[in-house]
Amino acid sequence: MSKRILLYTLILTAQLFGQAAKLKEIKPGMNFFKKDQDVQMGREYSQQIEQQFDVIQSGPLVDYINSLGQKIAAQPQAGGFPYVFKVVNDPGINAFALPGGPVYINSGIILNAQNEGQVMGVVAHEISHIALRHSTNQVSKSYMIQLPAMIAGVYGQTKGGLTGMLSQMGVGLAANGLLMKFSRGAEQQADLLGARMMAQAGYNPIEMARFFETLEAKSGGKSGGADFFSSHPNPGNRVKYVSEEVTLLPQRQFNADTGKFQKMQQLAKNLPTPKKKTPAAGEIPNQPPQNSDGSRTWQGAEFTIKYPGGWLGLGEAKGPTVTIAPKEGIKQEANGAVQIGLGVIVAKYEDDDGKFDFKTDTQKLIAQVIQQNPTMSKTQPQINQNQVNGRNVYVTRLVSKSPIDGGNEIDTVVTIEHRGGMLYMVFIAPERQMQSVQGDFDNILNSLSLQ
Repeated sequence: MSKRILLYTLILTAQLFGQAAKLKEIKPGMNFFKKDQDVQMGREYSQQIEQQFDVIQSGPLVDYINSLGQKIAAQPQAGGFPYVFKVVNDPGINAFALPGGPVYINSGIILNAQNEGQVMGVVAHEISHIALRHSTNQVSKSYMIQLPAMIAGVYGQTKGGLTGMLSQMGVGLAANGLLMKFSRGAEQQADLLGARMMAQAGYNPIEMARFFETLEAKSGGKSGGADFFSSHPNPGNRVKYVSEEVTLLPQRQFNADTGKFQKMQQLAKNLPTPKKKTPAAGEIPNQPPQNSDGSRTWQGAEFTIKYPGGWLGLGEAKGPTVTIAPKEGIKQEANGAVQIGLGVIVAKYEDDDGKFDFKTDTQKLIAQVIQQNPTMSKTQPQINQNQVNGRNVYVTRLVSKSPIDGGNEIDTVVTIEHRGGMLYMVFIAPERQMQSVQGDFDNILNSLSLQ
């Protein structure tokens, strides 16, 4: 045991008998998705995972990880999701969680842990990401600020449903993607919530921090520690802040160890060489039928909107958002990513503070859009008040670089007050094409109906 860990352990032991202070509330961030959509997304993506990785479906290792996982899933902070725990036959030190319940633990976690508490720490950490809805929170923030919208691959590389919609916006299971890579803030939240649930389940939370510290030491070598940190960036001082967190928890006996760890570690050592798998190709998502005038009608969760029949509606039917674009408005980059340089985004904005003010939240949205888009002009834009179909709106004109012709791109943001919050529409076009597409944009805006 290092001197630093020993020091924190001694401090923890001494302070456990003192008066506990109030625990800091850990709040999930803004989220466009409903919890049942998290569950649906996780189920859809799990099919892709099991096409790409050598997932062990049953047996003693799976039973073991499931027994640990269910102890954490039973805690009230776990959110009541339908958790599923599986083992990936991979000696790399990694683990990941999908929205809504699926948790995958590499056999390398069991091989490199020193005790059951450390394995439980990884499981609790991954469950915390699900409970706090970190994946769909990150997707929601990306919807809010992405100008132009990012679309993965040429439209229609995956099947329909939520995953089909997300794939059109550049959201998928890539190692550096929104769903699979968390911020340092999210990592710290998962540590702290995981520590609380570990303690309630009878495990010493400091083992989670110890294991992550061990991985940090290994991450520079060939031992595989870098795998975990590629998607779980180290927030730093883990042992310190987890130790401090545990001092605030009710005193407990950490005696829940099953005694099975050594046997499970030996089973993990004896696994066969992992099978290599290839993901299956998908299909273009279905489009709504054409109306008599040649347009199509998109039905969202709180809105309907018409768009030209030759354009693509990229989203989930009756979902909270949609991206509408003509095929020529989608530009594929050399790295395989695709940007929308001509089209319209419709989405709902929700401020994390829960206090809605139409003008203030419009200003916040615009500020975040400017901050997050590196090609956008940083000149303070003018936010103008107007009316659309008898509703008060704010209209803001922004300028960025077009992925289509390299010149200026005009991004017109329209915010509309609705149901104690607001929807926003972003009209995207190269400046040189604005005159030719303005009629389409006007028709789309005027067709918007809120429910």
